[in-house]
Amino acid sequence: QQQQQQQQSQENQGSEEGESGESGSSDSQDGDRQGGEMSQEQMEQAIEEAKKNGNQGNPQEGQQGQQLNVQLQGQEGEAGQSGDKQMEDSIKEQMEKLSQDIVDNFQQQMQQVMENLDKGEMAFDDLNALLEGSEGFDSTRGTWRRSGWRELDELRRVLEVCPELRELVRQLGRGGGKGPLRRAPEELEARGYPPGVIRSPLQPEEVQGLSRSDDLSRMLPSEMAMMAHGWPRKAPKSEESRASRSGMSVSSTESDEECEEYYLPGAHAARSLHRVRRAERMLLSYERTGWLDDEPARITGRMEIRPAAELGPIILCLDTSGSMKGARETVAKALALECLRGAHRQQRPCYLYAFSGPMQVQELDLRVNADSLDHLLEFLSCSFSGGTDVDAPLKLSLDRMGDEEWEQADILMVTDGEIPSPDDSIVNIIDHMHKEKGLEVHGLMVSSNNSDAMQRLCTHLHTFKSWTAVGGQDYMY
Repeated sequence: QQQQQQQQSQENQGSEEGESGESGSSDSQDGDRQGGEMSQEQMEQAIEEAKKNGNQGNPQEGQQGQQLNVQLQGQEGEAGQSGDKQMEDSIKEQMEKLSQDIVDNFQQQMQQVMENLDKGEMAFDDLNALLEGSEGFDSTRGTWRRSGWRELDELRRVLEVCPELRELVRQLGRGGGKGPLRRAPEELEARGYPPGVIRSPLQPEEVQGLSRSDDLSRMLPSEMAMMAHGWPRKAPKSEESRASRSGMSVSSTESDEECEEYYLPGAHAARSLHRVRRAERMLLSYERTGWLDDEPARITGRMEIRPAAELGPIILCLDTSGSMKGARETVAKALALECLRGAHRQQRPCYLYAFSGPMQVQELDLRVNADSLDHLLEFLSCSFSGGTDVDAPLKLSLDRMGDEEWEQADILMVTDGEIPSPDDSIVNIIDHMHKEKGLEVHGLMVSSNNSDAMQRLCTHLHTFKSWTAVGGQDYMY
């Protein structure tokens, strides 16, 4: 019995040890799973404990802590790099979108300004006074956003097909014409620009220098000598002449028995070279040029000695009454623009009096600067209306001619002829100044009707005829 009791106790102890071993293995497995699923906080705690143990002198635990620290930093670095890359891509996209929006807005804001700049460049030779003022170029200024630029460009097109208006403006101002040689702005031929005075070989008046050409009448003596060296010579037939020309090629002439032709050494080469140079237009020649008037030209900004007379100022009186509406209004505004362009090109003053009813006179100083151009564009955008009083603008014009700057001015009056008779005192003053100082009063009739008042006032009376160019018909006016 005692032996049986001992065996049972031993079996019970073994079963308990087996259960405890199984439970220990299961606990170890759970621990392993928890260790595999260790969170970042637990890893940081383990690193701190490893640092403490390493400081206490356990080298193995210190190495394990350092390895854990390196792993953690690597994970954080990878996460940070991926996040930074995404952020950089998003910032780059936003910057590209923002820059494109800025460019689109700038183009939208500057489109009208650039179009008006192109129109101004076609209408005037030099825009430096507008683009390089005391404050520089200002795109926000109202000058470049006015609707009058459209009317100005249309009037420029009208002037291109109305040469009679350009010719009329060129007659204004005493001292007109080419005049003597003086220092003046250089002009070069350019289609689409206002007319000017250009140097051209089509008017051979003087020798300016040397050039290359195929013109035998202008070639240099050296070219003539080369051509002459290639021509055959004639000499009488004799033994002495044959001996003196030993080594020279000789060709007998059947027509003249007493003479024979011969060539100098190198004659054939000289003749061939001259022909080649002429065919290629490479003959050294004198450059003979002259000055052509009323040709489209642009100002280069340089100065040269040219025949340019100092023309007198221009005073323009425009009838802006209600009877001037339609094609007549277009002619009047086009003439105002041409007076401004001509005065700017020839560097002389120009003043405008736009008159309608009694004491209704608008004054404009026509210069190519921002302030004057503002007033001109506003004037071109307005329509004509009102009555007609011709005395007020003539009095103002005569008073202005009392100044030294304007004493050489001529007056141009544009009207349809439907004006009252001017005051006798004004007519007498004009007659006196015409006899004493050479004052010229030009009148442009934008109508086929005769006007006694204009005949009394004007020393030269012109009639506009190119109505189809301004959208009208001859029978209407």
